Amino acid sequence: MNKNFILIPVAACLAAGCAKAPVPAVAETDLTVNLAGLSATKSTDGTASENRIGNLTLFVFDAGGMLDVSHACTQAEIDAGRATLRIKTGTKVVYAVANMNEGLAARANAVVRQADLDAVPYALSDNGPSSLVMRGVSAAAPVTGSGGTATVSLARGVARVWLGSVRNNLPAPYGSVKVRHAFLCNVVGNRDLGGQAAPDPARYVNQEATRGHVQAQVIGTGSVEAECKDLTFRSLGDDLAWNATRTYDQCFFYAFPNALTTPNQGFHAQFLPTATVLMVVVTIQGTDYYYPVPLSGGIAANTEYRVDLTLSGLGNTGDDPFIRIEKADLSANIRVSPWDTGAGISENI
Repeated sequence: MNKNFILIPVAACLAAGCAKAPVPAVAETDLTVNLAGLSATKSTDGTASENRIGNLTLFVFDAGGMLDVSHACTQAEIDAGRATLRIKTGTKVVYAVANMNEGLAARANAVVRQADLDAVPYALSDNGPSSLVMRGVSAAAPVTGSGGTATVSLARGVARVWLGSVRNNLPAPYGSVKVRHAFLCNVVGNRDLGGQAAPDPARYVNQEATRGHVQAQVIGTGSVEAECKDLTFRSLGDDLAWNATRTYDQCFFYAFPNALTTPNQGFHAQFLPTATVLMVVVTIQGTDYYYPVPLSGGIAANTEYRVDLTLSGLGNTGDDPFIRIEKADLSANIRVSPWDTGAGISENI
């Protein structure tokens, strides 16, 4: 009897169907994202190519760090500064990533967690002079039924090094010299979108002024080209009379941040990471001399470093471009300035 008493309500429940209470739908609304820091067309603190936004992807994460929505802006949306899509209410973290090439975009678009997007790796070679990878983030943006607003400031992942001028202050008998070329060496070669990746010594670019860290392959001699040449190497070929100065309007180089401050002082059989260096090669009386300018204050992302160089003695020869030269032989003034101001872009999401 007791057993039947227990089974009757169970059977009745199965016959009637035990329906669960309906889950209330999460409201959707519009989120307005303002992109500041760079213009898609121009800026007073960079060339048009450095400020170019060729592609732009927006990632919106919920309070738990999971992806809510991603949106690849069309060129028309970038040009108009406006894109619209619906999003669920709640507290959001908004990312914007610009100028991703195909490989970087594939890695970024595969993630569903905020932390994983920060950890997406990319290389110096994933940048170009007119396609510098940029990133911005706005945290804890509240989105209610009436909408929400977030501001994201884009910043480039690289630093800019500017060779501003070279002055020939050698003894008068040397006469005219030729500034042949300039390039960056000991450049960090790896980074992630969050900017937290530790530099990998094996991936430094133009290690100790060589290609592939081969002592006989000094960059700029013969057919030896720089790694990431479009970013790190400039051919100049300027004759410079005695006591004259050559100024350069846009002799720019690009490098990932490097916090190291110790200057390189010679070739090592095993590469030893040191400060990033701007190397200027000058032909004097038929011989190429190397003048290393260590950026020994360290270099940071989205920051410009202008170098003005005065030659007062002979530099190093190509057999070891980093042998220490006396301070009397070389004078370099380095000025640091911001690189990221300009008009903003508004995106309505």
